[in-house]
Amino acid sequence: MKRILKGQTLLGLMISLAISSWLLLLISAFYVSTQVQNREILLRLKLQAELQRTIQLIGKDIRRAGFRALNSGVIETNLPLFELDEQGTAIFLSQEEGAAPRSCALFFYDLDGKGCIGKGTTKYCAKNNRNTAIETTSELFGYKLSQKMVKTKLTYQTAIPAHCKAEECQTALQQQACNPGGGWRSLLDEEEYEITKLQFDWLIEGKGMQIQLAGNLKTHPHIKYETALVIGLWNQK
Repeated sequence: MKRILKGQTLLGLMISLAISSWLLLLISAFYVSTQVQNREILLRLKLQAELQRTIQLIGKDIRRAGFRALNSGVIETNLPLFELDEQGTAIFLSQEEGAAPRSCALFFYDLDGKGCIGKGTTKYCAKNNRNTAIETTSELFGYKLSQKMVKTKLTYQTAIPAHCKAEECQTALQQQACNPGGGWRSLLDEEEYEITKLQFDWLIEGKGMQIQLAGNLKTHPHIKYETALVIGLWNQK
């Protein structure tokens, strides 16, 4: 008895090829979609990490505002020349002209623990109600929102005179110091990030503050992140 061998018809072959092609396209589309999603996840994590790093840096710095080291070797300190009132206020909130309210924080603290703002050339950091310390800008700090970027105050540039009186020294902590000029630099890469919000709000005046930070990737504006940090200021009276 002869066996009858049956083969695929042309129609069956075409259907098989169509199904195979459709499955291949489906798998390819799934692979591409997965790759795109993975890339977006990585970009979101990158943005999140960068903004978290930034807000933690700002918060850590502002926590120190008003720190004054005790130094028995200093006969006359210049700290009162920079303090904004009799309570020794060492931080000022304002904004660059045209920016959102409370988007600039200016402050000072005794970074090197010498008992003065800057470095005293002798045991005196002030004489006759004038500053005599040098490099005072190394202990004057600031952060602000400007042109969709977080900027930080450069420590080697300032507009205050070297031998300033109180009213001149305190201009380092006044609104005009938030404006362009006077030495500011971007804290993040301007080519990668846009900052849409930086805001400093008192929870308890002079004692507790909330910092809010939000931004997006410049090349992927839909990838956004917002965070907040609450800090205490224990060096304010």
